[in-house]
Amino acid sequence: RLAAATGARRGEICALRWKHVDFDRRRLTVARGIVEAGGELIEKDTKTHQVRTVTLDGETAAILLAHRDRCAELAAQCGTVLSPTSYLFSHEVDFSKPWRPSYATLAFGRLRDELGLEGVKLHHLRHFSATQLLSRGIDIRTVSGRLGHANASTTLDIYAQFVEQADEHAAEILGRLLKGPSASAPP
Repeated sequence: RLAAATGARRGEICALRWKHVDFDRRRLTVARGIVEAGGELIEKDTKTHQVRTVTLDGETAAILLAHRDRCAELAAQCGTVLSPTSYLFSHEVDFSKPWRPSYATLAFGRLRDELGLEGVKLHHLRHFSATQLLSRGIDIRTVSGRLGHANASTTLDIYAQFVEQADEHAAEILGRLLKGPSASAPP
């Protein structure tokens, strides 16, 4: 849900800590990414070295709050506490270590199979987020910012076909406006 709602990369999802979630304002700060190198987990800047904040819809924020409450309860049952620096997704009872990005992919694959969504990959949720926003008329700069692209041109390069569809829709709207009450108006 979080990947689809934010368009975040899997390593960025794995690097999220509770301090990155502002439940009052329904905002999520994407500041870091987790990568695997030589069998080790490395936390580093995002791919574009930029920190971004994205707004969460109400339902995603509520689901995330329920997840936090479950994590806090589990930590308490194990004699520890959930802290602001705890990861959102972890196998540790104190949530002190993040999921490996490969595990996020595995977990998504299991969920996908359970739901019968053959062929869908975790990264497709990033594309889903972008294409749905663009096809509904959200401007390219906003979509680019949510995805963490350094330049809107990157978003255009990847999702140009959806911008073309919006342009076709824009042409139809302008055509109807210019038609006016009389079909015999001069060009």
